[in-house]
Amino acid sequence: MQKFSLMLESQNQAEEVLHLIWDTWGVRGEIEIVPMEEKSKVHVIAEKDLSVQQLDQLPGKKS
Repeated sequence: MQKFSLMLESQNQAEEVLHLIWDTWGVRGEIEIVPMEEKSKVHVIAEKDLSVQQLDQLPGKKS
């Protein structure tokens, strides 16, 4: 299990992250998109760990 959050510039980027994790990589778990005033935050709890290479492909600031 892996937990992380991303701060993204837009809702569209958040949806791209969702598509990449769920559809492209087939990783399951919980993904929450939190709209903010000018940005979006994505919280991810993945059932399996993403590789370093996969994490590097994700946009935004990781926390």
